[in-house]
Amino acid sequence: MKKDNRKIQRRYKQGCAVIDDAFKADSKVVFIRIDLYYRDNKSSLDKINKDLNKLNVNSHTKPTIFKDCINYITKLEKGDNDNYHAHALFTFKGHNVRNHKYKAEQIGKYWQDSITKGDGCYYNCNTEKYDKYYLGTIHRNDTEAINSLKENVLNYLCKDEQSIKNNDGSDKKIKEFRCSAVAKKNK
Repeated sequence: MKKDNRKIQRRYKQGCAVIDDAFKADSKVVFIRIDLYYRDNKSSLDKINKDLNKLNVNSHTKPTIFKDCINYITKLEKGDNDNYHAHALFTFKGHNVRNHKYKAEQIGKYWQDSITKGDGCYYNCNTEKYDKYYLGTIHRNDTEAINSLKENVLNYLCKDEQSIKNNDGSDKKIKEFRCSAVAKKNK
């Protein structure tokens, strides 16, 4: 098996664990998918890493937006134009969050205005265009929706295209795929 395939499979397994863990927290889970990037080519690897770290940390400490957030997945990529961007999937308690499109807008505006101080942009994937991929509210018994979410949205986040390679010759690892912690199974 090729190394890249193992990396994709490892990401997929981690992502499935995050999704499955969300359904342990609530029987209805809201899935928010958002693309995060920068305007005017103002991205660098250091900048997006700092901004993603701040967003991930704040997802635990910013109650006005993230109060009912269960967990998240982010995938960092470098586009053809050498600009860095990220794809993110957030899960929220579905019994408390009713409007997934509005919640995605809140996160996007927070990225744009607070995290990046106006340098950032976002695309809200929780629009009608993506409804067939079962974003929004999913009940834990809806296996068709969960499987579609994993096959379409999670697979996209796990892909290896647009991977980031070290151009400085160092062996420093770049954390492209980030997940919140998953509860450990009791033995």
